Amino acid sequence: MKMKTLIRTAALLATAAVATPAFAGGVTVAEDGASKLKIGGKFFLNATDYKVTKNGVTDTKTRGVAVDRAYFTAKYYFDKDWMMRITTDMVVDPNLKSKNSNIFLKYAYVEGKLMGDAVVLRLGQSHTPWIDYEQGLWKHRYVSKVLVDTQGYDASSDLGIGLKGKVADGLVGYFVTATNGAGYSHPTTKKTAGSSIDFDSRVSFYPVKGLTLDFGYRTGYKGTKSLIAGVAGTNVKSTMYQVMASYGTHDYRFGANFINNVDKVDGSASNKAKEDAVALWGWGKFGNGLGAFGRYESTKDKLNINAANPQKEVRYVLGAEYSPRKHVTFSLVYDKTDFTNNGNVLGATEQKTQVGLYSQVKF
Repeated sequence: MKMKTLIRTAALLATAAVATPAFAGGVTVAEDGASKLKIGGKFFLNATDYKVTKNGVTDTKTRGVAVDRAYFTAKYYFDKDWMMRITTDMVVDPNLKSKNSNIFLKYAYVEGKLMGDAVVLRLGQSHTPWIDYEQGLWKHRYVSKVLVDTQGYDASSDLGIGLKGKVADGLVGYFVTATNGAGYSHPTTKKTAGSSIDFDSRVSFYPVKGLTLDFGYRTGYKGTKSLIAGVAGTNVKSTMYQVMASYGTHDYRFGANFINNVDKVDGSASNKAKEDAVALWGWGKFGNGLGAFGRYESTKDKLNINAANPQKEVRYVLGAEYSPRKHVTFSLVYDKTDFTNNGNVLGATEQKTQVGLYSQVKF
């Protein structure tokens, strides 16, 4: 099949993709020898009752339906070693004046195996080492982000270069990146003030089947540092360490994640923020499409108020899940977050509660 024929075939078959047999990673819409084009889509839809209470008084109460995210992905495999990917991400943003949604470029990268699975190159706007990896273990992103993403300690995608792979007969995995640092939703370039390079990494160990031991380290300015003389930047350097252990099979998994994050302004003698966070999570499948899951998260900012009374955030997520067929999932969810010493005010409290039906649909 010539390239022109391949493109015509891809265009025609893309319109009929929903009728094509699905498998992990999308559907194949065109092939040309070793080359292959796949497309995929995914969206999160929920109907929730949302309530915010501040110091015991109801502040906000809403009820409605929302499409939280919608993704479209195209992957082209040149051969078994090289591929490219483009993914768009639709996010609802009520602050936009004309339309209430915005479409971001989530991923746009080329990937190639330099030394088989041991050394794989990523170049472009790609995943950061931790968030997508933990989401793959947690498996319930459509209900809740993982802790490092929720707290904004890292972005899920950024512009840069990375190396990833597995060594020691698959017992050790790694992913290291050098990126612009600001993340895909606020990209910086060589023409903007935030032009330093951030370093992000994860090293994973798989000593026995089902067990993962993961260590993460990130440092950099997240696009706030200016390298241009006379151009001011906030120059806040963030340094994060985290460790996670999880165990499970195809039918269940439990995990625990511990994070330490410090933000410091250049030239300052004291830290801007010093946070300790922990997440405990788990899920299980019971058969016939039924399952359950839960999360507990706790975050403390030790610099606010005082060491004995830190600003604290505690979150609980509980859900019952049902998948009537492959790629379609519904969950009844209870999600509550309690804030203590909220806004750095001693004794101030806030509660956020969401109860509703969440769903994920993909192909």
